[in-house]
Amino acid sequence: MSRQSDFDAASLAYRQAQVERSESLVGRVMSWWRGLTPQRAAEGSPAVVREFQALVSSSRTRSHAEGVKYHNAAREAATGKPAPESVWAGRDVSAEAGQSKASFYVHTAPLRKELQRGRLDDPEFLKSLDETMSKAGRNLALDAGRLAESGGRDALAEARENDAEVIGWYRKTDPDPCGFCAMIASRGAAYSKYMEPDQFHRGCHCQTLPLFRGVEMPAEDAAKRDEYLARWNATDGSGADQLSNFQREFNAERKARRDGQ
Repeated sequence: MSRQSDFDAASLAYRQAQVERSESLVGRVMSWWRGLTPQRAAEGSPAVVREFQALVSSSRTRSHAEGVKYHNAAREAATGKPAPESVWAGRDVSAEAGQSKASFYVHTAPLRKELQRGRLDDPEFLKSLDETMSKAGRNLALDAGRLAESGGRDALAEARENDAEVIGWYRKTDPDPCGFCAMIASRGAAYSKYMEPDQFHRGCHCQTLPLFRGVEMPAEDAAKRDEYLARWNATDGSGADQLSNFQREFNAERKARRDGQ
C-alpha cells in the first residue's frame, strides 16, 4: 500500500472505532439507567454518580488509547515515524470525572423537577414521570457517548499542540452531519481563530484529524469539503447571517431527509 492509502485507511478506521466506542457506551448506560428507579436517579447519590463515572471513564480511557494509536499510525504513514511519547503529557482524570458528574446532574435535572410536581398515586403523573425518566436517560446516555469520544479527541488535540509534524487539521464528518459540522468541514484545513475545531454536540461522531506533509486529505473527505464549501458560497448573507442561513437551510434539508426515511 502507498503512504496515502495507509493514511486514508488509518483515518477511516479511527472514526469507525470512535463510533463503535460511543455507541457501545450509549447502550451500556441505557441498560444501567433502566435498573434505576426515578427516585434513585433523581437523588443522584454519590454511589450512583460513581457508577456513571466508572462507565464513562472506562470507555474514555480506551478512546484515548485509540486516539494515540491513530495519530501514530497516520504520522507513520506520512513521515515513516510515530510520534515521541512526550507529545502526550497525560490525562487529567480528575477533570474528566468532574465532567461526568456535571453531565449526570444536568441531564437528571428535569427528572428532579418532575418528581416535585405530582403524586405517585396519580396514573397520569406516573405516565409523565416515565416519559421524563426515559428522556433523561436517553440524553444522559448520548452525552456519555460524547464524553467517551472526548478521550480520542483530547489525545489528537494534544498531539496537534505538541507534534511539530502536524501541519494542519480538518473535520471528518458523519455521513449525515449537522449544519455546524458541515460548515466546519467546508473550511478544510483553513481554520481561523474564530472557529473551534474541537466543538462537538451530543450524538456527533465527527472528528478533527491531523494532516502531515507527504499526504493529502482523504479523497472522500476532500469531496465533502468541496460539496459543503460550494453550498456555503451559494448561501445568502455574510458573517453571522451567512452562518445562520447556512445552518438553518442545511438542517432543514437534513430533517426532511430523515423524516422521509
